[in-house]
Amino acid sequence: MTIISHTRIISGCYRLSIVAISIVLLAAGITGCASFKEVRTFASLSANAAGYETLTKDYISAVDRRKQYQPQKFHGDLETMKARREAQRASLDLLQQTVTDYMRGLDSLASGDIRTFDRSLDNLSFNLNKATLLDRNEKEAIGALSTLLARTVTTLYRQHEMKQLVQDGNQPLQDVIAATRKIVKRGIVADLQTESALAARYYDNFMFAPGNPAEPVAMALAREARVEALDRVENRIRGAQHYDTVLEKIAHGHQYLYDHRDEIGRNDFGQGFKPAVDELRTAYRHLLDVSP
Repeated sequence: MTIISHTRIISGCYRLSIVAISIVLLAAGITGCASFKEVRTFASLSANAAGYETLTKDYISAVDRRKQYQPQKFHGDLETMKARREAQRASLDLLQQTVTDYMRGLDSLASGDIRTFDRSLDNLSFNLNKATLLDRNEKEAIGALSTLLARTVTTLYRQHEMKQLVQDGNQPLQDVIAATRKIVKRGIVADLQTESALAARYYDNFMFAPGNPAEPVAMALAREARVEALDRVENRIRGAQHYDTVLEKIAHGHQYLYDHRDEIGRNDFGQGFKPAVDELRTAYRHLLDVSP
């Protein structure tokens, strides 16, 4: 074999080595980039926080608590209210699950995992029909996100796919979160405030009823029970308000991703996104601190 042939072989091997090394470095740069780490953290925190089930469970059991503060003649109406809330729960559950699924899909893309969308689109129409609290636009937002996930997260990790999901998913996600916050603020928080007023009136009527004999021990116990009851309700109110804050931070963080989607993957992206992630982490911690 001639020297020229040896030279060509060596040169060819060198070029192949350079290409191989370049691919390895590129892959390392993509998967190890701090910006993707922050995206994964944000998506994981959002998925866990959005699926907070204590709120919906308490929304149902709150009706039973009311029975101790209202006369027997109102208990039939309360049972009707409980049945109505059981039906309404389907709406909140669907909203929470949609945000959770979306964030798991985003986490899947950022981590490079292959993950299938495990909530069948065949059941989506049935679940939407059960969600009686939601209007047509809110249901369309849920359907849009579910369709995006079915299309996107079954693919191998690609930076383009993440940007595309963020771009196409931002508006329906914002709509779903807004619908969830509306139920939390106008429904759950308002209901808990009513429960607080009923509890306060119940104990006040007991302690300050005309002709009520002065019983120091009974009055002391009643005052203590009043404080404890109101503290429990106030803690639930704080929990609902903290959950609303969590949703606000998720919406804010994803809006940042959308606004800077063309920068995802750059070395300095993670640093700019980190404050939004930290705000979400703090909000989620406050929510867990008041959880029963």
